[in-house]
Amino acid sequence: MSRTALGHKVHSILVTEGPDAARAMAETIGHPDLFDRVNAVASESPTPSFLHSALCAMSLPIRRPADDQAPIIRQDGQYTLAITPRPVLLAADAPNRLVTLGVPYGALPRLILIHIMSKAVRSRSRQVHLGETFTEWLRHMGYRTISYGPRGSATLVRQQLDRLLACEWMIRWDGKREDGAKEFGFKEIKLSNEYTGFDGKTGTFAREIRLTEGFFEHLSDHAVPLDENAIRQLRESPTALDLYTWLAYRLPRLSTRRPTTLNWQQLAVHFGNDGNHIRKFRQTVRDAWERQVSAVYPEARADFDSTVIRLYPSPAPLSRTVVKGADLRLVAATAPGPDMQPAATDANGTAPDYLSVLRSRLTPAEAWAWLLDAQFEAGPDGAVLRLPTAFAASWVRSRYLSALEGAATVCGLVAPPEICGPAVKAGA
Repeated sequence: MSRTALGHKVHSILVTEGPDAARAMAETIGHPDLFDRVNAVASESPTPSFLHSALCAMSLPIRRPADDQAPIIRQDGQYTLAITPRPVLLAADAPNRLVTLGVPYGALPRLILIHIMSKAVRSRSRQVHLGETFTEWLRHMGYRTISYGPRGSATLVRQQLDRLLACEWMIRWDGKREDGAKEFGFKEIKLSNEYTGFDGKTGTFAREIRLTEGFFEHLSDHAVPLDENAIRQLRESPTALDLYTWLAYRLPRLSTRRPTTLNWQQLAVHFGNDGNHIRKFRQTVRDAWERQVSAVYPEARADFDSTVIRLYPSPAPLSRTVVKGADLRLVAATAPGPDMQPAATDANGTAPDYLSVLRSRLTPAEAWAWLLDAQFEAGPDGAVLRLPTAFAASWVRSRYLSALEGAATVCGLVAPPEICGPAVKAGA
């Protein structure tokens, strides 16, 4: 069995005994901030955000590299990701000139990428409107206090956005054929090759970003659902953000009952650590897990001990339905990864046509996030689409009316099915 992390312990006390007991426990173990994180996520319905799976598996630099003009190269199994800074044309008081800004680093580009990709996936459009002003966009990003100047929040965000927009991305896949011969494939993409904005007294702002078609198509197929509320609680720590997004990508993809194990050197490769300071890396990751990530991802089951890392199949962050009890038992099926499209089944074990048609009208990320454990029930009183949580039912009902109606027409239904949450068991 996996060891219970501190954040999970506080969450369990919150569910079973209430906020006062949970707060007291967090203070007793010397981490009162744990209760704040746990309560902030537990008290709100999850809000979906998205990040490309490649960036969940392979992270940006934690801090500014000694040579920030060199490409970032990360590897995860058969996949290798390279992010290369390219020169951009800048206008200043002097004539226009080409300048290489360098690679993005720290927590800010992670937050920017999640924000941009979430807007693209939600709107199903590669045209991303950040805001009419830079201040408006920062408000949307969750900043309450906005400061300018050399080290102000606005200046730092703008610098990292500019670095992101100037980079090119290359994904390489390596594998073997059945005859033993090696094969490989490349995909070169850019986050954006078109953006517009304006120059103001406080600097330049890229107001409209148009994702490249290649990147948007890849994102639509490989977006990993995250909880925006959890991201907000981790926004100051690049390590915590990396660990949360990595677990959100990996854990739902696991299917075996036995834990998947990694050593600390393997995890260091995922996170771009050279392995020369593995003891400090291990301490930083374990602290991020105990005090931050476990507090905002109560579904995650993992062990980060001193010698090995164990990962257990776990629901995705948006599947937050906790049963009150002594442990964190979850009413949610363990799911395969977002790159896979599992077929939901009805009571007879037959794949319902309606669900298949409905999934085809959503992006793979949307279908995986909201229809993974859906059940379609056709009865004499009309059809019902039952979802695993009341929150998921509310989201699908409010956001996908056109898709629901279109699938009903294709399947010959008189009306779209009623969208319901989980059935209430007798005696519950």
